[in-house]
Amino acid sequence: MTEEHTEQEERDFHNTILQGSYVESNDEGHIFSLGGSASDDEDGERALVLLEEFAGEDIPSPGDEVELLVEREINGFWVASATKARQLGKFDYYRQLAKKGGTVEGVIVASNRGGLTVDAGLRAFVPWSHVDIHRVDDPSPYIGRSETFSVLEFDEEKCELVLSRSQILKKERARTREETLEAIEKGKEFTGVVRSIKNYGAFVDIGGIEGLLHVSNMSWGRLDHPSELVRPGDEIRVAVIDYDAKRDRLSLGRKQLLADPWEGIDERFNEGSVVGGSVVSLADFGAFIELAPGLEGLVHVTELSWTERVNHPRDLLEIGQEVGVKIIGIDGENRRLSLSIKQLDRNPWEEVAERFEEGARVVGPVRSITDFGAFIEVMPGIEGLVHVSNVSWTDSRITASEFFKVGEEIEVKVLGVNVEEQRLELGIKQLEADPWAEALEIAKPGQKIEVEISRLVDFGAFAKIVEGVEGLIHISELSEDRVEDARRVVRPGQTVEALVLGVDKSNRRISLSLKRDSLDEPEVRSYSEDGLTTGALGDILREQLGLSNKDEEE
Repeated sequence: MTEEHTEQEERDFHNTILQGSYVESNDEGHIFSLGGSASDDEDGERALVLLEEFAGEDIPSPGDEVELLVEREINGFWVASATKARQLGKFDYYRQLAKKGGTVEGVIVASNRGGLTVDAGLRAFVPWSHVDIHRVDDPSPYIGRSETFSVLEFDEEKCELVLSRSQILKKERARTREETLEAIEKGKEFTGVVRSIKNYGAFVDIGGIEGLLHVSNMSWGRLDHPSELVRPGDEIRVAVIDYDAKRDRLSLGRKQLLADPWEGIDERFNEGSVVGGSVVSLADFGAFIELAPGLEGLVHVTELSWTERVNHPRDLLEIGQEVGVKIIGIDGENRRLSLSIKQLDRNPWEEVAERFEEGARVVGPVRSITDFGAFIEVMPGIEGLVHVSNVSWTDSRITASEFFKVGEEIEVKVLGVNVEEQRLELGIKQLEADPWAEALEIAKPGQKIEVEISRLVDFGAFAKIVEGVEGLIHISELSEDRVEDARRVVRPGQTVEALVLGVDKSNRRISLSLKRDSLDEPEVRSYSEDGLTTGALGDILREQLGLSNKDEEE
């Protein structure tokens, strides 16, 4: 071997760990002499270490010896790393850990798509499949936690440890499971760790066995989601509700360890008392008010307002709103509280009964119109009904839409008030005297009266008895002779003398005749005095006089 070749071999430091003696630092980095070369020997081998490897107090003093990993040569300088030299010195240690399945302590510092990053004195990585016994959907609870990990492998190329947390958990779980199984019984309390959360509850490890803490057993109060009460990693106290050994299913409860808010409800609350609460739920039939955690009562939709028409509780209330309520019913056995909001105020219908006596006249606006009538507001929030039958004494064919207009001020008469049913009956026709009463004084069965022909119809003629009241002269009663057309016998505006045949008070109908002049007036009057005030008096007279239709025709 030549001297030149020997010198070249001596200079081949690539990927070699050497002792370096600190010389100085400059803008490029830290300068070290290699292989025991004197720091002042310009012909000695020099190595450059990047500035970021030493800073502040960590910078060595001149002459300090440091192990360096010599990587490559650039322009007569070797590039070296003290950090990598330290790491390589541990390679054998980490190889043995991976081989034997040893453990390391580390702090979880971050997460990525593949798993968790751990600071274990060396870069380390935990795949998602090895983070926990169960699938991990949210890594945030793990960040910052110090844990013990088993070493799966050592990646020398990346200088990285691959770790497992689940292996540690499985070993711990196996150690405690048998002890826990022996101790499990209904009602027994355990301290457990929340492992995962679902929409329907949380899975809690009570010592090698995971049980379901259903959302319904978390709290006496209402919960929209288990995360409102617990988070993964939380230590909580739970009680065993049930354990199915064959199916290995464990049911746990938390609210069972807390006082039942319904216990002693009859002693804590009285019917008629006023309390405060928060709206927690709205339904078509009412609103649920929480008086205390786990203690809810129902305000039925009919108990929301005295005066407003409530189609749905959300018209007046919203979730989370603080309200005052009156307790109107307590059923501790069935865990039911009946509440009222409207009963916090006096029933305005009692005031209506006091203010509006039967027969009183009131003026108010038309608020709404229906097929059967119109609603008139008589005081703020209080409306009464004018039924279509109470609009006119004389026109039974009139409709509400024809007569009323929304917003129009109209005078009405109070016909009756029902406080319990919250009904106010109003009328318009009652503002005037009933013309029927006047007509009854004039048109008595068997009497002849003077009437005015008001209109002609196919089946006869109508005659005005008094203003607003008409009587019917059937076509068969217009003449002794057969009549085909009423116009041949009478005309509108004509005044005639007619005989009152009958009066139907219930249906407000009066029957008249123009062909009874031949009858003996006293005879007719006698029949009317016998109480024959309804029906067709002509038929009655025929029967009493022994006349048949055939005799009459002859």
